[in-house]
Amino acid sequence: MKTPNPLHHFVDNEKFIKRLMLMPAVLVLIGIMIPFLIGVATSLTDKKLYTGNFNFIFLSNYINNFKDSVFLTSLGNTLAYVIMAILMQLPLAILAALLLDIPSRIRGFMRSVLVFPLLIPPIVSSLMWKTMMQPNSGVLNYLLSKLGIGPFPWLTSVDTALFSLVVIDTWVYLPFITIILLSGLQSLPQDILEAAQVDGASPIRTFFAIKLRWLKSSILLVLLFRVCDSLKAFELIYSTTRGGPLNASRTLNIMAYEEAFRWSSIGKAMSILFTLWILAYIASTFLMREWNKSGIE
Repeated sequence: MKTPNPLHHFVDNEKFIKRLMLMPAVLVLIGIMIPFLIGVATSLTDKKLYTGNFNFIFLSNYINNFKDSVFLTSLGNTLAYVIMAILMQLPLAILAALLLDIPSRIRGFMRSVLVFPLLIPPIVSSLMWKTMMQPNSGVLNYLLSKLGIGPFPWLTSVDTALFSLVVIDTWVYLPFITIILLSGLQSLPQDILEAAQVDGASPIRTFFAIKLRWLKSSILLVLLFRVCDSLKAFELIYSTTRGGPLNASRTLNIMAYEEAFRWSSIGKAMSILFTLWILAYIASTFLMREWNKSGIE
């Protein structure tokens, strides 16, 4: 009769513990996938919010969406919002991170001030900015009048509403982006910068040749967060313009909300949200692939 090997018992226990530790992740995955699959199935129906009867219409919701001018406008606004947010916020965040990386007496104070917008809920920030952007009584137009500039329409004009929302979005999320880029700058080895100074490299050349290349992974991480956040932006837009004026700031999220809770078309609303998910999935997959490559380089 063979004597039991205690090592086998230990290995079996180790495998059991590893599987047990994976259970929370499996439960979270199941908890995410079940509502997701229900939502995808609902997008293939004509289900109404307040009735239990529905019919499977398969891809009709998606086909009708791309025939709907409001949907196409909302899709264009969503993509424009993302692009404008990135183009406005990324250069400002890089500049702010560079300034905060310079040693000075007030650097600690400025870093403390920087995080202030992060302490305010986004919906409170949007309502505050909506008040400041009032055409006649807003403080922003008052300040512009002191500079001899006429009243700016901000949120009340078709031509400026989306831009104004991006301005608010920038104030809310710029600190978050700056913190990520600042942490990337501070991880740059000082001996590389000292070697560049010894070689006589100018600050501009040092920035483009060393600092910007070093920040590549941080910039990709910022793009990943901000693209996904901008695609799903809702409370900031709904609390200020509700998609107006004349659909000028109506995004896919706003349209889906109104389809579900104003027109009770939960099937169509889910088809809009699933289209939005596809956009987020494509963008995040590409950016994650590039981020992984930058880590290898």
